[in-house]
Amino acid sequence: MVDETDIVPFGFLPFDYHVMATWDPNSPFSKKQQHRVLVESWLRLGKHGRNKYPAGDDPPDEFPLHVPQDLMTEEERALDGQISRVFWIRTWYGQKDDKASQDAADVAYSRLRIMVMQDGDPNVTNSCLEEECIFESKEEFGPDIITTPEGDTNPDFEDGIARGTPGSVPSYLITALMHYPDTFEGLSRREWHWPHISDETLPDLEKWQDLMIVVADRKACEEGWVLFLAVNHHGKILPFRARERASWTEQMIANYLDGQKLDENTSDSDKEMEFYLRGGSGWDPDSVP
Repeated sequence: MVDETDIVPFGFLPFDYHVMATWDPNSPFSKKQQHRVLVESWLRLGKHGRNKYPAGDDPPDEFPLHVPQDLMTEEERALDGQISRVFWIRTWYGQKDDKASQDAADVAYSRLRIMVMQDGDPNVTNSCLEEECIFESKEEFGPDIITTPEGDTNPDFEDGIARGTPGSVPSYLITALMHYPDTFEGLSRREWHWPHISDETLPDLEKWQDLMIVVADRKACEEGWVLFLAVNHHGKILPFRARERASWTEQMIANYLDGQKLDENTSDSDKEMEFYLRGGSGWDPDSVP
């Protein structure tokens, strides 16, 4: 429950202005579908396109009547633009219409979650992530949801394993951003989140990592190899992807929050590759080299 002092009324978030500018009352899409379309177009604008919208510190007195003001919950509005730039997303829920597979996926995911967020001890409460950055809803990310508009199998996955195709915007990122669309620029530092970076000092905006996605796909759940994806300001996956043991995931997240980009783990950040940062088993403890 959000405290009354934390409530952010409509018109005080940058994404609100994109909604006002582009919402189509005559669209054939449902409200949820059009919300998704708006988040996709918001991403396509990129950093500079999004920053052309007002920051929300001087909202208008009135809003168009056809524009919905409840696309996000009060809790999401209170946190939008203020959470960490790391999303943990569970994408493996078992095979569609196969209860045994889905039950096995739940058991596997529980093991992974305990290893990553509780140091392998179910009695420990020591999550390396804010609760708001954890997306694990079957109703939003499950096999019945992650399909293309034409109903085909989502190209983001092959037999439950995330492809991480460079240059693509993963569907599960769009779904997560429907909750917090202002994550990329935030609210207090819309120009640059990192104080030492500016338009003048950054050589190539398209290659710059703006957000980390930690993916609990089938390989992560069943083998312990967690997938790390770096995405740029358009939400596009950058070429270098990494798999790390479950026991080292917390450290990887901490490194990123301290300023270490994912491509600092390679000498050739332009080379398309999915790199395993360690040998052995994905379930090996962090004491094993």
